[in-house]
Amino acid sequence: MGKTAQLLICFMVCLGVHAQAQTWRSELYPQGWQPPIEADFYSDKLIQDFSYAGYHRGEKEIPFKARAVLDVTKPPYNADNTGTLDVTAILQKAIDDAGQRKQGGVVYLPKGTYQVNPVTDKNYCLRIARSHVVLRGAGPGETFLYNASSNMRSKAIISIENGNSWTGTGENKTLLTKDLLKPTSVIPVQQTTGLKVGDLIIIRNYIDNNWIEKHRMLDYWKDKGNSLHGQLYGRQVVAINKRAKEITLDIPIRYALETAHGAALYKAPPMLTEVGVEYMSIGNRQSFVEGDWSEESYRDEKNGSYQCHDSWAIAIAHLYNGWVRQVNSYRPEGNSSDTHVLSNGIKVWQTMNVSIVDCSFKNPQYGGGGGNGYMYRVMGNETLLQGCVADSSRHGFVLSHMSASGNVFFRCLDKNSGSQKGLVGYQKTNGSGSDHHMHFSHSNLFDQCTVENSFFAAGWRKWGGSTIHGLTGAHSVYWNLSSNGSQAEAVQTQQGRYGYVIGTSGSKPGVRTSAWQAGTEFITAPEDFVEGKGVGNTLEPQSLFLDQKSRRLRKNDSKK
Repeated sequence: MGKTAQLLICFMVCLGVHAQAQTWRSELYPQGWQPPIEADFYSDKLIQDFSYAGYHRGEKEIPFKARAVLDVTKPPYNADNTGTLDVTAILQKAIDDAGQRKQGGVVYLPKGTYQVNPVTDKNYCLRIARSHVVLRGAGPGETFLYNASSNMRSKAIISIENGNSWTGTGENKTLLTKDLLKPTSVIPVQQTTGLKVGDLIIIRNYIDNNWIEKHRMLDYWKDKGNSLHGQLYGRQVVAINKRAKEITLDIPIRYALETAHGAALYKAPPMLTEVGVEYMSIGNRQSFVEGDWSEESYRDEKNGSYQCHDSWAIAIAHLYNGWVRQVNSYRPEGNSSDTHVLSNGIKVWQTMNVSIVDCSFKNPQYGGGGGNGYMYRVMGNETLLQGCVADSSRHGFVLSHMSASGNVFFRCLDKNSGSQKGLVGYQKTNGSGSDHHMHFSHSNLFDQCTVENSFFAAGWRKWGGSTIHGLTGAHSVYWNLSSNGSQAEAVQTQQGRYGYVIGTSGSKPGVRTSAWQAGTEFITAPEDFVEGKGVGNTLEPQSLFLDQKSRRLRKNDSKK
């Protein structure tokens, strides 16, 4: 070997050793990290175990179901797939037929365009209301679901729900007997009668002025507890100790629960399971109504924005172990402003362990006030959004309400936020970024995500009507984020209790922890934890979610 080659090899080895030496770990996530079962939600810094997010807690792969496939272009359905005829009733019949089968079924939409319209006196075009039903296309570039109506106020193109609610009084309701201030899965209760292993349960609290005062929000939320609903954790019972009167859950709680706030446990109402939407694109005919498309224009019936307000491509509620996979938005032919959806993309609410994988939503026509222009809005438990893209919207990824906890955004991209299409193709919106939007969504993870001409945020917010958004987050983690574009920082974080930003990179790696609103510093104190600005590309591990999942599954395997 020549001397030049030897020197080159030596240089490369030294460079590799130097690069390895530059890797670093967070002080909150050392090599021997264990789930923080002894850490106090009110006072301590803690990195929770986020590995439970997604379909079956990540312990099973999303299936590709091949049995009971109902091809809607074949008898008895014979659906038109040219997009010229309304096939809403035909597709709904196929969905209902699949739902009536004991093992469910797959409603298959082969290559083509399928026109739907909202059902009279209903808030949807298509509804999946039974378990084990999958709505499948041939691929997001092959199958197109086209909504030909632009009058979609408070409606969804696809609705997945069964009409139940987590906030009812509940069956077999029992109060907790101790305050739970740590991330525990063992719940002491007054009685265990009527519960069995495998039951789905809701564990929750109720917001009163004592809770509000503890969180320094009396000046803003006093007597507004009913509007805040409270923490809601959907879980499965994995063990019952009748003698000790303890229930063991599959996933730990995500924030403190106290007996003074009526903390209780009860059976979940009947929920849907094993429901999926996959391999298709969804688009909406734009509104051509002239008029005002500004922030508050949705309040006036004469404006096109009135018809767009609070509309969704896919709205999901009361589902556990379900999925949306490879579903994109698209621009229907004839939409002059490049509109894909009228307002919003995907919403999950009061859900457990739903996976949203490799989806792309963009270009809302309206992104004004009142909850418009959100591509993904998460208000459920333990949702996994993986490889998803939001582009050219008001807000890309949004967390709302105390029901939003344990959710993981993994390798997602938000770009060009703060915009809507309107009638002219581009208009700036008053809001922007991906954010913890309102009412104390907590204990969520953004992992290896990227923003371009956008940002992440979890700050105290003064907007929101009579019950202002206020404290929007606590104990949420931003891990190894990349930020590029025109925004000032990667992250703006002022969470109640602690929040965490660990590792940033890109051309705009900065982090802002100062209060957005002067005089609110005491509400979000202590200052959030920030570590590794600009050096996220050498953070070890690169993905918190994957590392925690690997640890937990290895531990589970060792117990078998």
